[in-house]
Amino acid sequence: MSFRMPRIAIRSSLATVVAISSLTFTPAAAQEADDLPAVLITGASSGIGARMAEVLSQNGFFVYAGAREAADLERLDAMENVKSVRLDVTIQSEIDAAVEFVRSEGRGLYGLINNAGVAVIGPLIEQPEEDLDFIIDVNVMGPYRVTKAFADLLIESGGRVLTVTSIAGILSGPFSGPYSMTKHAGEAYTDALAAEMGQFGVAVAAVEPGNYKSQITASMVRRMQEAGYSAEGSRFPSMLNLVTGPLDRSQYKEPDEVALAALDFLTSDAPKRRYMVVPNQVEAEITIRQALRETVQLNEGQPYTYSRDELVVMLDEALEQARPAPSRADSQSESSTEVGLHEAVWSGDVDAVRELIESGADLNVREPAGGSSPLISAATFGQAEAARLLIEAGADLDQQNNDGSTALITAAFFAREEIVAALLDAGADKSIRNNAGSTALDAVTPPFEAVRDIYDFVGAMLRPYGLELDYERIEATRPRIAEMLR
Repeated sequence: MSFRMPRIAIRSSLATVVAISSLTFTPAAAQEADDLPAVLITGASSGIGARMAEVLSQNGFFVYAGAREAADLERLDAMENVKSVRLDVTIQSEIDAAVEFVRSEGRGLYGLINNAGVAVIGPLIEQPEEDLDFIIDVNVMGPYRVTKAFADLLIESGGRVLTVTSIAGILSGPFSGPYSMTKHAGEAYTDALAAEMGQFGVAVAAVEPGNYKSQITASMVRRMQEAGYSAEGSRFPSMLNLVTGPLDRSQYKEPDEVALAALDFLTSDAPKRRYMVVPNQVEAEITIRQALRETVQLNEGQPYTYSRDELVVMLDEALEQARPAPSRADSQSESSTEVGLHEAVWSGDVDAVRELIESGADLNVREPAGGSSPLISAATFGQAEAARLLIEAGADLDQQNNDGSTALITAAFFAREEIVAALLDAGADKSIRNNAGSTALDAVTPPFEAVRDIYDFVGAMLRPYGLELDYERIEATRPRIAEMLR
């Protein structure tokens, strides 16, 4: 069975779709449910999968929504143009049953979205092998099993396969190794599958979301607690402290842009191979910089190395072959406004900070990635003069970021002695606790070696932003800051 793609009113590019505030569009010509091209989404019970089911079902597709729990299946069935399918991507019998069910429905299958995924974090030298078996079984073997099972239906329709990977497939760092390993695998899987399925007219792509709201860490915490997780005996800090702090995904925005990327892939006449979809310019930059850094590392010091000019020619050729992208001015104007003061602070451009303050910029604007204020950013990166200007201009001294940390807690943690003194002189509240229950004093009380791993983690996460940690200075300064805070 083959399908003609619906003529959806909005189908030209992701930039056009994102520019429109409403996420509910109407097909140009109404179609009966039986005539709509069908898409199967795995892991559609919550987060990205659920939002994809909503957006696609409202925009010319019939959605088979895979889930495992009875309550989720019932909720999905209540949606228009959606039919639930009991589907655990680790159980072959359920996958086979799903294939037979979809085939019996008579619509065929135009699209498959491999979205089901889990997270596991922890130090690789301590990670139990069964934890790696679990995450690989879901994140790597899941897409393999499901795509293989539905391959005939997809070939019959000349359809499309989208696998949800992550910017973690490009980036990695302390304790995210298991998750990043599987997302790297998803990137390789996408390229190999695209090469093989292209001869059948089946398009294949990966969507690489950044930090959006999802239930993936909540599910991970639940598994850790049920398994009786304890940091006792570990060389590293408690993983639960990380997943309820820096890695807590409940603090982020809804995954609307990710769902719209799936819509673009399924409807575009020229779908992309990769859809990196991030909520702000910062995440885009660190991901692209890492991809470029890997290119440089591949080229460095080997017998057939290329010069800078030759690399630039290669980049130009790759850009010429790419699908036209929206201009940064069009697609990033809002995020640029949001982070303008932050960028001036990070870079230490005091003149720009002063000009932005004088022009009436919001002194307490939250940067999109972690919710920090410009003053917290100054404390993080040790920009004492920028911090002084912000304090004098009346910035909120006690504003908290997504982790609950204030500028004082942050300055204490990073041992920014001058900034701590300025904040205390201005009346910053020493009693405020972050989401982990720590005050500024608590941040500098433990011996340095007891918290060195936390500095390793935070340093690795912020290094792409330009942060370099001087451990000798931090260790020497922490006791003095503790005295200031007592």
